[in-house]
Amino acid sequence: MSAGTAIAEAPAARVASDALAPLRRALALDFSQPLAFALLAIAYAASRAPFIDNGYGTKPDAWRIALTGYWLWDKHAFYPSRLPGYPVPELSYAAVIKGGWLATNSLTVLVSLAGLWFFARIVREVKVPLPALLVAGFAFDPLLWINSMNTMDYTWALTFILATYCALLTKHDVWAGVAMGLAIGSRIPSASFVVPCAYYLWRQDRREEIRPFLVTAVGVAMLAFAPIIWRYGPSFFNFYDAKVAYRDVIRLLAKDSLGLIGAGALAAAFVVSLPRILRRLPRDLVRDPDVGVWMIAVVLVAITFFRLPHEAAYLIPLFPFAYLLVGRYFYPAALAGAIAIIVLAGFVDLTTTSHEVAASSIRDLRVGQGMLLSNRSTQRAQLAYARDIEQFDAPQNSVVIIGFVYPQFAVRNRDRLQLGLLDKDKSAISQLTDKGYAYDPEKRVTYVWLLDPNGLRRYRQQNAKLFYTPDAGRSTMALYHYSIGLYGGTLIEQGKAPSGGKDRGGRNQR
Repeated sequence: MSAGTAIAEAPAARVASDALAPLRRALALDFSQPLAFALLAIAYAASRAPFIDNGYGTKPDAWRIALTGYWLWDKHAFYPSRLPGYPVPELSYAAVIKGGWLATNSLTVLVSLAGLWFFARIVREVKVPLPALLVAGFAFDPLLWINSMNTMDYTWALTFILATYCALLTKHDVWAGVAMGLAIGSRIPSASFVVPCAYYLWRQDRREEIRPFLVTAVGVAMLAFAPIIWRYGPSFFNFYDAKVAYRDVIRLLAKDSLGLIGAGALAAAFVVSLPRILRRLPRDLVRDPDVGVWMIAVVLVAITFFRLPHEAAYLIPLFPFAYLLVGRYFYPAALAGAIAIIVLAGFVDLTTTSHEVAASSIRDLRVGQGMLLSNRSTQRAQLAYARDIEQFDAPQNSVVIIGFVYPQFAVRNRDRLQLGLLDKDKSAISQLTDKGYAYDPEKRVTYVWLLDPNGLRRYRQQNAKLFYTPDAGRSTMALYHYSIGLYGGTLIEQGKAPSGGKDRGGRNQR
């Protein structure tokens, strides 16, 4: 290369570098600063606004939480939405439940927005490269997006976990203990985060802080659970436990967590960045306590998930620490591409006509709605399905077993129906729904989720007519091992499932 050529290329390189300077400055933006975070918060809230007026959520548990709040107001008794209880969000939602799902979903947005600020502050403290890209990706990740605007407890636990880590980083060990106790009071599995916290304090030669941190966390958690322990005693520690097929786990890990194209993009970015990961990560695990915290947190959440892999949302506590890891060890271009595609998967993704993971499903892949839009469609379909149940004209002295949609049905019709408990079975995961009923005194019709054998016997002795939805029939067979049809039950043929699709038998909606 001649001297003249080199001199000519140098200005060109400077021009290219100058052109990229605004992008570099944007990606280095500190979103924990007031003005920057205010702008991000406006975008964050505006992006949630179109989605919060579609019900409490797609899961029965969201409507169970709403039912817990209304029950507390109407009957002055606190029953957790399901055991072992989630008292911090449940009682907080109860405080605003009179405002309906707009109020409770908006409260979730506010709580998750606080979590976003804690994440931005953590990114600043640990000095991860491209902080603005990482925080923006976290803000608009589809699974986090969905759960930041429904009436559920996942985001509450996540926010308090992030508050705990942030407090440790800024040397506020007592506040870290308070936040940890609130995280446990939001979701008991959050207690596993005590391990990386203790590890961090030990590695930072702050061992004297471990005891006050733990004592504060335990004290706050016990105070949060006091109303539940008072009612249930030691038996409060109960939960729904059932085996999950490996194909369902694969679907949760891919389609329901990141979207198919998002999971593919993350895998590709991992492969591209693998040389950098292998070169830096083992060394940093030994030298950097923060990296150890991230890895321990990811491993513990993964272990907890694979113990009970019922919902993709169980993986939510893993996300901030996974983002920190990929932010530090992925190549910048690979990281930016993966985050962009993950966010895109909220709107457009590869879909199939089947929920199953099989070769036939791969052949049926097509472009369709992403996770975010699909969630909204499901919410609207469930509202329509519940309206269909309301319009079913059951004869007098009937019992209608409606399955999956019962919590929604009970909440939406609580003003015209009498809600009660079939029996006070403290072993029930959710007394208000599993053992609850909604009675129409004018028509003498009782609505329930399911009937166990004792409940079936009771209503048969009263010569009640039995009606049931396809979902209720499947769930009854799976849980109680009897067929409602064989006991004179009449199937309600509505032609569609609670998820909004055509009801072809499907899997248990429990």
